Amino acid sequence: MNAVGLSVKALCKAGFARTLLKVTRGAPTILMYHGVDGDHDRDGLTDCSGKHVDVALFRRQLEFLAASCTVVPLAKLVSAVRAGESHRRMVAITFDDGFLNNASCAAPVLAEFGFTATIFLATGFIGTNRWMWTDRLESALHRTAKAAFRPILLGETLPLSNVGARRQALQRLKASLKILHWHEAETHVRNLEHELEVDPIPPWGLYRFMAWDDVRRLRDAGFEIGAHTVNHAILSKVPAAEAELEILSSRDHIVREIGECSATFCYPNGKRSDYTAQVRDFCSRHFSATLSAIKGPARGTDMFDLRRLAIDNATSPPMLASMLAQVGYE
Repeated sequence: MNAVGLSVKALCKAGFARTLLKVTRGAPTILMYHGVDGDHDRDGLTDCSGKHVDVALFRRQLEFLAASCTVVPLAKLVSAVRAGESHRRMVAITFDDGFLNNASCAAPVLAEFGFTATIFLATGFIGTNRWMWTDRLESALHRTAKAAFRPILLGETLPLSNVGARRQALQRLKASLKILHWHEAETHVRNLEHELEVDPIPPWGLYRFMAWDDVRRLRDAGFEIGAHTVNHAILSKVPAAEAELEILSSRDHIVREIGECSATFCYPNGKRSDYTAQVRDFCSRHFSATLSAIKGPARGTDMFDLRRLAIDNATSPPMLASMLAQVGYE
C-alpha cells in the first residue's frame, strides 16, 4: 500500500470514511453477495461463513449505498469501465450461485430502493434439491451428534465437542476438498455424512436454490441473469475441455430458460488460482467481461478478471463505507 493508501486507511479508521466518499472521486466497485436471509436462526454452524446477510442489515447497507453512491446495473458499470467513462462512486450489486433467498428476500428489499442486481447461476442447482457441497458439509457437521470423528479423507481425529471445534473441522475439510474435482468433492461429502452418522436430507432454509420460475420473475423485474458454470466447478481443477463445457452449457441453459444471458461471466470461487490463463482466454472469446472474487475496484485493464468487494453478515454500514473509501488505494 502506498502513502496515499495508508493515509486513507488511517482516516477511515478514525471514522472519516463517509466524508472521504463525499469528497473523493471513488473507484467503480462491484459488490459480491451470495444470499440475504431473515427467517432462520444462525445457531451452531448454520451459515457460519456469514455469506447470507441478515435482511435487516441488508436494508441498512442499501440505505447507505443509496445515500453515498450511484448504484447502477452491472452492465452499465462494465460498459463505463471498458470505455473509460466517468464513474464517480459507481457501484453495482451482484449475487453468486442462485439461492432461493435472492428472489424471496433480497429482491423485494432491492425493489424498495429502486435497485436491481445481477444474479449469477450455477445452473445445475436451479430447480433441483441439490446441495452445494460446501453447504452440505456445513449442515452435516451442524447436525451430527458425534463429539469427535476420524474422517478417512484426513486420517486424523477431529474434535466436534463445541461450535468452535466444529468450525475448525469444517475449515480443514473444505480446504482439503476444494483442491479436488467438484464431483470428487461431492462424493467425499456424501461419505462424510455417513461417517458423521447423519441422514441425507434435501437442502433446507437458506441452503435452497431457486426454481426457473423464480429466475423468470427476477428477469421480468429487471434483474440481469448471468452464468456461473453448471456444477459450480472450480475451473482450474477440471480439464480444459470440461471447463469450457461448464461455462458454455451454463450460459446456454439460461438462454433456453429465459431467452437471454448476461454478457458477463462469473468465475466460481473466483480466486486467482481458481481459473487458468486458458480459461480466461476462452471467456474473452465468448463474453464481454468476467468477474473474479479478488478484492479491489473494477478496472478497464482487468476486463476478464474484474475485481469485487465481498459483502457478508459482518459488513456493517460503517465497514462498507470504509471498504468503498479505500478501494483503489490498496
